[in-house]
Amino acid sequence: MAATPAPNAFVRPPFRPAQDRADETTLATNLAAARRFAERVLGMGDMQAFDELVAEDVWVSTGLKPGAPVTSKGEYAQVIGSTIGTALSNGAMTIHEVLATLDGAVIVRFTAEADHTAEIDGVAPTNKRFTLSETHLMRFRDGRLVENYVGALNPLHWEMTYAKSITAAVLP
Repeated sequence: MAATPAPNAFVRPPFRPAQDRADETTLATNLAAARRFAERVLGMGDMQAFDELVAEDVWVSTGLKPGAPVTSKGEYAQVIGSTIGTALSNGAMTIHEVLATLDGAVIVRFTAEADHTAEIDGVAPTNKRFTLSETHLMRFRDGRLVENYVGALNPLHWEMTYAKSITAAVLP
């Protein structure tokens, strides 16, 4: 008999079944919220916009917290606050796509550039400019972010800079 696999901490069922179709108003609200979150929060580190757009029970799978998912607004604020505009500064963002799915989730794909000017997860500042490419699958409830699955296709020089500090968190 096969052993039952351990639950994956990075997989959480969506807050509503995917077969539910979102109405036009919900789609428009979610598209606007996702774009604002990407531009203001991820692009500029705007914590006022963060407070307005993020639910208390947000759940996030991100490489900025490699050991386990983010499971609260407070924790997400710490992750964002310690990286965007702090460790990664002088940023510029280009949003390539903002797409709604039938159930109301939103996919945002962007490229961001920033200078690594302060410590991040034990990695001393390199003062190098990095280009990061990310895709976010965001789910909203009442105009607030409740889930964010972050996928990144980052250049090798970024991954190698960060690798030593996250090895213990991601490898058994």
